[in-house]
Amino acid sequence: MLLTVCVLLLLVSPTLGAPLSRPQAKPRNKVLLVSFDGFRWDYDRDVDTPNLDTMAQDGVKATYVTPPYLTITSPAHFTLLTGRYIESHGVIHNIWFNTTTQEKKQYYMTQFVDEYWDNGSLPIWITAQRQGLKAGSLHFPGTAATYKGQRVEVNQVEPRFYDYSNETEWQINIDTVMGSWFSQKDLDFVSLYFGEPDQAGHTYGPDSEERREMVKQVDRTVGYIRSTAKKHGLTDRLNIIITADHGMTTVLRKGLVKEIILSQIPGFSFRDIKFHLVDYGPSGMMLPKEGMLDKVYKALKGAHPNLHVYKKEDMPGRLHYSNHPRILPLILYADPGYVINGLFPVQNSKGEHGFDNQAMDMKPFFRAVGPDFRKNLVVGPFETVNVYPLMCHLLGITPDPNNGSLDATRNMLVSHKDTGTHEVSKRSAQSNVFIGLAAVAGFLVVIFIMVISIYKRRKDNQSNIGQLSSENKDKEEVARKQTSL
Repeated sequence: MLLTVCVLLLLVSPTLGAPLSRPQAKPRNKVLLVSFDGFRWDYDRDVDTPNLDTMAQDGVKATYVTPPYLTITSPAHFTLLTGRYIESHGVIHNIWFNTTTQEKKQYYMTQFVDEYWDNGSLPIWITAQRQGLKAGSLHFPGTAATYKGQRVEVNQVEPRFYDYSNETEWQINIDTVMGSWFSQKDLDFVSLYFGEPDQAGHTYGPDSEERREMVKQVDRTVGYIRSTAKKHGLTDRLNIIITADHGMTTVLRKGLVKEIILSQIPGFSFRDIKFHLVDYGPSGMMLPKEGMLDKVYKALKGAHPNLHVYKKEDMPGRLHYSNHPRILPLILYADPGYVINGLFPVQNSKGEHGFDNQAMDMKPFFRAVGPDFRKNLVVGPFETVNVYPLMCHLLGITPDPNNGSLDATRNMLVSHKDTGTHEVSKRSAQSNVFIGLAAVAGFLVVIFIMVISIYKRRKDNQSNIGQLSSENKDKEEVARKQTSL
């Protein structure tokens, strides 16, 4: 019996002094990825943005982020979705093209060309769904395509002629995502796209009043995203990441600079070109006719001080834009402020992107807020290729092969440096101390009981011995009396 009591004390004693409540494993939180196309890293500097400022105080703000080259919409967004550089995922341009037939599809129609997007890299929607999660996408580039026979299960693709600047439509879309998708359908991940302030930057220029007004609209929308999340009880279980695909810079014209017009370059002729993508901003690609590659290259190389011309294999490695069969043999890009014209100038945008991703005007902004992010934290710049592994980590899924690293963003996450987690660690340490002390106390109690037991046993033995000795003496006395009689 005593042995049983001792064993029970040993088992129970560690819990006697432990705290009543211990940190419990939290359920996985949801993730919303939002892109405001063309939102440059410094667009909040000349505009009052109270909602973006509050989001930064409640979460994380990066000084800026670096997009992949080529800094245009579809390729840069697919990098966000896959964590891969453009030469790795193969969505190399906004335009699908066929060099044999000379066919080109503009941005919107390219969204529906499955084989252009389904090129071996899986977007996070498909990866999440394959691992048991539920995903959705609203207007995000790549939403309309099928990947390995699978599409994002909950989706909404914008109509052909869609007004990307309609604020009322923006709010309707947010209501759909928060109320229907996250709350009713219980999705785990959603990507949400807005086509501004890119359009305002192109049309009026990044330094225009129209662009500033559009940034105010973006800021109101950020406030609406957060208030709608709160309305549906999502604040404590939804991580919100807001970023962009690229920045924007002012195009230099009207005699301010010598424009780049390829047809005016001595020794160059479009008759030597089988297929080309020029007149699309500051970047271009060419497929010379057979035997004409060196001739075209020599004519263009050094022909304009602000034009960079590379053979595909000689592209700077830092740009990660050469190692893919879709990329044409000759690559051209201009310095910030310049655009590449073919036969004659046909571009009239006041703002452009597509430049070298090291140009500061090409850098997008980044904000993040939610239960898994630290508060009031400003972090240094990082590449947008790292957003994918961050989202996979937040969702608790295994990422597909990618070029990013969680190490680039790990410092944003709640950790032992944070008060909340510090308190959990502190309580955990206190719990360990209590358990240790309780174990020691339990052990001492057992030792004490054992000592008392041994002492009592010895005392009882001595008492029994004394009683036996007295009984023996009595017996001897009786025997003596009988003998004398």
